[in-house]
Amino acid sequence: MSNSNAITKLIILWAFSESALGGLLHAFRIPLTGLFVGGSAVIFISLIAHYSNNKTSIIKATLLVLIIKFIVSPYTPLPAYFSVFAEGLLGLFFFNILNLKKTAPILLGFFALLFSSFQKIFVYTILFGMTFWESIDVFINFVFRQLSITSQIDISFSYIIISIYIFIHIFGGVLAGIVAKRIPNWVNNFSHQIDFSKIVPVEVELKENNKRKKKFWYQKASGIVFIVIALVLIILSYITTAFDSNLPIKIIIMFIRSIVITAIWFFLFAPFVMKAIQRVLSKKKSEYTTEVENIVNLLPEMRAAVKYSWSESDKKNGLKRIKLFLSYIFVITLSEG
Repeated sequence: MSNSNAITKLIILWAFSESALGGLLHAFRIPLTGLFVGGSAVIFISLIAHYSNNKTSIIKATLLVLIIKFIVSPYTPLPAYFSVFAEGLLGLFFFNILNLKKTAPILLGFFALLFSSFQKIFVYTILFGMTFWESIDVFINFVFRQLSITSQIDISFSYIIISIYIFIHIFGGVLAGIVAKRIPNWVNNFSHQIDFSKIVPVEVELKENNKRKKKFWYQKASGIVFIVIALVLIILSYITTAFDSNLPIKIIIMFIRSIVITAIWFFLFAPFVMKAIQRVLSKKKSEYTTEVENIVNLLPEMRAAVKYSWSESDKKNGLKRIKLFLSYIFVITLSEG
């Protein structure tokens, strides 16, 4: 298998991760989907850099992933495009500009997932203001005091939650970088166990994922939980003196603020930005017609590889099965069969 073919398959896997993995993780109610999607991007970017001698391969792969993401899921929210582009730029910086071949995967994992964690925190802060974090502090401190777990001194639990959230992402990013460094050796040591004759391409079943509507913040689990907390705080503020008398007003203002910002974003700002992004991606799509066609043509083969890998990994359970499944996927993608 030529390096160009392997890189094309890596781009397919990256595009699948960006377009479908998040939806699958949501379907299985797995938290921190951004951690898994971002970690996958770190692995794919690192492998593209490893198997390509072309210094433009990472940024070209990033553009192709964005094009495929746009084709498959045109209703993808704007921050997702920024995340992919930022990951590609970070990969270009560490692998090609600084040329840090040995440490680049780990540095990419660290900074890519750090960016991902801060992006989510930034969005919540812009949307709700500091009242969001203050309300969390008030609620958790009240609950803990009722359970006699803490004293009357208020503890900033929101900062503790933020710190843990960021640490989990950084740890996951570094782990993804370490895994990316080891994958080429996995391929060399594991390739003899693959029976490539059993991997039979099947017809691709196209699903209309682009018709899936984007959920607003109040329709997501995190939004629902916060609405419940806010309502409980408002009710408690009227039946106990433990809260600031202005707390209900602050929470109501926070809700009004979030609704106004959401309306401005979805109906004024986002459509113009999305149209601009779509114009750029449509232009790039025409420039990369051959590459896009190659990716589409390889989809049946990659689908068969995924099906075969999942079937062969059933001899293990839990995390061991996932590791074996990923081993098969990467060996099939990067080995000559």
